Amino acid sequence: MKEYDVLTIGEALIDFVPVEDRIPGPFRAMAGGAPNNVACGLGKLGADVALLARVGDDALGRCIIHTAEACGVDTSYVQKDNRRVTTVTVVMPRSQDMCRYAIYRKESADGALAFEDIPAELFDHAKILHYGSLGMAEKDSNAAMRMAIKKAVEKGMVTSLDVNLRPGSWESEEEMAGHCRELIRLSNIVKLTKEEAEVLRVSPRELAEKEGKIVLVTDGAEAAFIYAGGFEVRRRPDTVNAVDVTGGGDSFMSAFLYYYARYADKMEMKKFLKKAIEFAVRASSISVQRYGAIDSLPFLSELDVKEVEQQG
Repeated sequence: MKEYDVLTIGEALIDFVPVEDRIPGPFRAMAGGAPNNVACGLGKLGADVALLARVGDDALGRCIIHTAEACGVDTSYVQKDNRRVTTVTVVMPRSQDMCRYAIYRKESADGALAFEDIPAELFDHAKILHYGSLGMAEKDSNAAMRMAIKKAVEKGMVTSLDVNLRPGSWESEEEMAGHCRELIRLSNIVKLTKEEAEVLRVSPRELAEKEGKIVLVTDGAEAAFIYAGGFEVRRRPDTVNAVDVTGGGDSFMSAFLYYYARYADKMEMKKFLKKAIEFAVRASSISVQRYGAIDSLPFLSELDVKEVEQQG
């Protein structure tokens, strides 16, 4: 079986993104879903990555698979559901991040992700399992993610979480917060925004110092932070003309995981963190200058990786 740097598990869906700053108005249909976006970002950077997701056996599901494959993602483990449709999301113009998405996933394919359809031996051939919190909002995908995380821990994989607070997808904000805190507890790497940390009432510094996690904190155009191993590094993005922030966080996450898989065990911790945050911020800065999520994610050739390659 092929060896993978990262397995990503969770939602793969179609985003309807507004072309104009209004509703009603024209929209573009684009493949999305945070775990799918991160997989595509990793693939475009050259990582060996596989996507574990479930889509409808329909035109939208095929679009997701073809888009991921074009980015270099192994889609062999994407489950095709002939009874449920592919999940869709409508991205709202003029909205804050947490309330920016209207997600239509009730009885849809991604919420029916089945752990029994994932080959057990896959967890013997990957370094990192990455997931987001939204998969926990549906009963079947919740069970599949729990079992996948348990298997990853048993096999000594690194577990990685991108907290994505989407209140409209949960029965209550209390339920959402409870599941997110549980995932944080289970994860070695945790990425969240400054706002999400405040909503969940968690201290990134304490998660790093007391629980030994690597914690990534982004804050839009403000400085990003990484806390780990008693160290704290920060990097403010360069001033750019941001046209679409949809892919910014996923670009940051995929770039960090790429760098972690390649170099974390080859550098002293503080040096690794400083270089990793520079790499991730650079990738995110490129992404927000372009439209779309997956389309905006940079290829490795677009980044200044001379210093990175010298560390290999």
